[in-house]
Amino acid sequence: MRFPVILYFGWYFIILLFQVFVQPLYISSAESLSLYQRLYWSWVSYWDSAHYASIAAYGYKFPQQAFFPLWPLLIKIFSFLTGSAFYASFLLSFIIGLLTFILFYLLATKLVGNYAKYALIFFASFPSTIFLHAGYAEGLFLTLTLLSFLLLEKKLYFLSAISAGFGSMTRIVGVAVSLVYICLKLATYKRFTLVFISLLGLIAYAIFLQIMFGNGFLFIDAHKAWCEVQGRCQIVFPIIPVINYTKLVLIGWVKVDLSSAFIDWFSTVIFLTMLIPVFKRLKLYYFIYSLAVLLLPLSSGTLVGMIRYVLMAFPVFFVAPKVLKSKIIFFILCLLLFALELRFVTLFTNRIWVA
Repeated sequence: MRFPVILYFGWYFIILLFQVFVQPLYISSAESLSLYQRLYWSWVSYWDSAHYASIAAYGYKFPQQAFFPLWPLLIKIFSFLTGSAFYASFLLSFIIGLLTFILFYLLATKLVGNYAKYALIFFASFPSTIFLHAGYAEGLFLTLTLLSFLLLEKKLYFLSAISAGFGSMTRIVGVAVSLVYICLKLATYKRFTLVFISLLGLIAYAIFLQIMFGNGFLFIDAHKAWCEVQGRCQIVFPIIPVINYTKLVLIGWVKVDLSSAFIDWFSTVIFLTMLIPVFKRLKLYYFIYSLAVLLLPLSSGTLVGMIRYVLMAFPVFFVAPKVLKSKIIFFILCLLLFALELRFVTLFTNRIWVA
């Protein structure tokens, strides 16, 4: 337990120091001139964070139904203690981020043994891990999903499915965990009971939407409304967006740089490729889960935001240190990724889109 706690506080402290002393020299705009803005306000009031806080404070307004309810519900509950949805979001993000690191390490220890420390270092260095620091639902989803897999490894199937059920109330990709229970060597009725329990969060949200808005599938319409605004609203075979962008890279129409579009494509290709060692080195259901959480967002026909979505495919982080083998290469890669993570911090807190 000591290692993930120390690493989390170290990771958090380095980002804090960077924002205080280095960030003003790197990019300074009206969005990040004040220390208050950089260290607090930007993390809880930009992009998705603002929507979650708004839902917690005022309830749903279309098309916010695309944001699943468990995270704003927790923010609302904690806001009674803090007096503000924004304060609650900041406090919860810190606590749940710590839980994510701890559960990640415990599960990694069980699956890859001595490589668990390296896996967690790799995870902490990954650019989109900054969203554990922001008022996004990523930390909560990862915490619940890691817990469900940890309970699954202990053969506590019922508790695992309950945790997964809360996960399906947090993000739509929570349905990926449900696929895991189908793979278990249990009686058919037991497997489908676990699947049903793991989907109860999604079912409860659908019932809520039906009662409040007369449409249990309003989250689908809300998602369409968001993607129509962004000009990307089509269901396609998941690999098509990857293939299309790869063609543009190969013919030189797209520059190899640090643009968000290129990073989204590159991270997607790497994580899809890394599913091969996940398949070879871990149990089958880790591969199925990872494949599902990668393909679901890709089926929307775009690569936008994939650097954030690949974070959910946490088994890739478990096997990466084994694949790299060389510790020197591993730590050089972690340093490069962490430098990119700090760049993400700067861009995000300047209200510049990163994922």
